[in-house]
Amino acid sequence: MLKALRAIAAVSAVIFIISAISEISEAVLEAIIRCINIIIPSLFIMMAASRYIIANDMLRPFECLFKLPAKLLGIPPKLLTVFILSNIGGYPIGASMLTQMCKKEQLSQKQAYVIASYCFCSGPAFLIGAVGLCVYGSKEIGALMFISCLTANILFCIIYNRIFGICKIKINDADRNTAAYSLTDAVADSGKALMTMCGIIVAFSVVNVVVGKVCSIVGTDAPLIAAIFEVTNVTEADPFRLELIPFITALTSFGGICVWIQNKALVKNSFPVMKTLLLRIPISVTSGIIFKVLYDCISDQYYSSNADFNGFVVNIDNFVPSICLIIMIFICINKKRLAFQ
Repeated sequence: MLKALRAIAAVSAVIFIISAISEISEAVLEAIIRCINIIIPSLFIMMAASRYIIANDMLRPFECLFKLPAKLLGIPPKLLTVFILSNIGGYPIGASMLTQMCKKEQLSQKQAYVIASYCFCSGPAFLIGAVGLCVYGSKEIGALMFISCLTANILFCIIYNRIFGICKIKINDADRNTAAYSLTDAVADSGKALMTMCGIIVAFSVVNVVVGKVCSIVGTDAPLIAAIFEVTNVTEADPFRLELIPFITALTSFGGICVWIQNKALVKNSFPVMKTLLLRIPISVTSGIIFKVLYDCISDQYYSSNADFNGFVVNIDNFVPSICLIIMIFICINKKRLAFQ
């Protein structure tokens, strides 16, 4: 029975792809351009830098400065760096760094999946630039969305750390005498992870086509439904429906199914991503509630109602630099393999 259902699903998928080949081709092209122009330039530096910093324990001399805020949050000082970088760098940064710490046996699987739930944020660049300015014509709205997500992360960092006993862990430094993690290693590893993420984003462009067709038949708001699957679809939301911003804040705090599949590809078997996802849901809901409370409390004079806002497009052309970056990543990967051989 199960094999028959799989066969029917496969045949249905092939028929749909053939019938909607033009829409799928356009969606795939848009996804590739988005990866080249936005995803690779915005995430690569942060991923490579964070891996290199964590692997070589470069912030150890400053841990004395982290003791007070780390104590308030209930985490070891070393993890405060992970918390800060993951909340400003983008969705996969926290998962990437925690995976590295798990491989070095500095964290257990339980500790990692709990910490990953609040070391997760789209970052201010996406919320302020892509959502606040491009959709609502207000950087203040984008900033308030980021503040809401960050506040929810801090709140649940304090709660989860006490519930799961994360505040009592000690980071294992037994690997201090192992071989140094070079910048070339960081570039190659980040490049491979980034290529995996971009592949998933391109594959999910087909899901966007399916969601768009279903929503057109049902008559629902396609961008918001599509954002549950791929979060960047919130940039196509209706700018005149301000009452939906708390819901959009919750969506961006959750990240979308595509982001969680990317995290699973990055993490592999280092820790259970599904448990992290379940812990993330209350944080996402709280982010939307915090935005609603803050938005109602702050005077409307800071936010435009966008009555005369017709929307605008940010034209970003990072094609040539991104292609050069991809070539450099492949050179670094092949150089490592050649040296090993």
